[in-house]
Amino acid sequence: MLQAGFARMDITLPLGTGMAGYFAPRPAKGVLDPLSLNAIAFSDGKETAVIITVDALGMRYMFCDEVCALIAEKTGVPADHVILNALHQHTSFVMRPKGGTCALQDQNYIDVLYRKFADVAKMAVDDLADAKLLVSVAPATAPLSFVRRYRMKDGSVKTNPNGEKYAGQIVGPADRSDNDVRLLRFVREGKREIALVNFCTHPDVIGGHRISADWPGFVRRFVEEEHDAHCILVNGFQGDVNHINFQLPKEERFPAGSGYKHSEYMGRVIADTVNLIWEKGEEKAGGAVRAAQTAIYNKTRTDGAADYEICKLIYDEFMRTFEVPTDAAITDLAYLRRVVEMRADPIWRRVPVSAIAVGDIAFVGLGGEPFTHYATAIREGAPGKMVISLTCANGFEGYLPTAAAFREGGYEATASAFTPDLEQQCVDAAVELLKML
Repeated sequence: MLQAGFARMDITLPLGTGMAGYFAPRPAKGVLDPLSLNAIAFSDGKETAVIITVDALGMRYMFCDEVCALIAEKTGVPADHVILNALHQHTSFVMRPKGGTCALQDQNYIDVLYRKFADVAKMAVDDLADAKLLVSVAPATAPLSFVRRYRMKDGSVKTNPNGEKYAGQIVGPADRSDNDVRLLRFVREGKREIALVNFCTHPDVIGGHRISADWPGFVRRFVEEEHDAHCILVNGFQGDVNHINFQLPKEERFPAGSGYKHSEYMGRVIADTVNLIWEKGEEKAGGAVRAAQTAIYNKTRTDGAADYEICKLIYDEFMRTFEVPTDAAITDLAYLRRVVEMRADPIWRRVPVSAIAVGDIAFVGLGGEPFTHYATAIREGAPGKMVISLTCANGFEGYLPTAAAFREGGYEATASAFTPDLEQQCVDAAVELLKML
């Protein structure tokens, strides 16, 4: 019979830690709400797998590899049966070897964090109990996720076209967003049930200098308060979506107010949708628990190499002042950073691909920020499976745009160090894993 277990641990950052998500440094000056690790374990009596969500912008694959090895040592769960899903909050931290103004560099905190990963996995495995699985899906009661790449009347594609200069220039979104709320209820014998909620959009709602789990934290809080259940929120492919509908007038974009108020509003809408479908779940046979991982290798793109010297000059000045000179020959920070980092980058770039199957439910993770379309393509390649996508899974290797987006341009495609065959490589690898499982 299927078993499920849950655990949570606080990982709120020390004040002064550099929060990630933007180009300039933002030391944490306060706490709006805590950050946590949330773990769910699955077992069929023979195989066990664990998903841990992290209130973090992302963790590069080398850190994830170390954490998964430590979890395997502590729990006996194979390292390739563990998925770390960084929820990608921009009011949290990032772990990357290059360091910099926004990377977590406090080694004492990192050492404790590693132990907490292992502990929360162990606690979730120790909490395993027989469970009945109920599954339901419904659109959010109000749209919350919007493709942030827009086609313009001049034929170009712009990311986040804010400001008066774009008034009347937007034709519409460049792709379709996913506003479905997916709910898995694990009703357990003699223990609190576990609600796994899946939604897909950028948790970049708040900004500022105070730590927060953003809308995923609100979802967890509301669901737990209203159903006396443990709640784990997994964030899906969200590289091209966020919370702002740029086709609406500014005064209509945030029904409850901007910033933290809109984050709470998003959590409320998702939790209200969960409430609507709570008793409507279809019971699924437990089935076997299986897991597998692989990786794709994509060449580092080299276009822009001829601009290296001028880009380095301008970018070095930016890193000194955190301002781009108004008379700079190139002012696109995403382009400047990519070209400057190109010389130190490997020739081949690794993107982890992970999958866990619980009967006909499949969790698929990619180690970066995939565009929403990746999930659509994987679902088309795996009929008969309910596919739940996981962003920044076992790695944080940058934006994973579609082949079309590389042709169209925009911030994400400009920033990405990959080449246009990336989409097909990732989708093919994910579909092959699902066939194996």
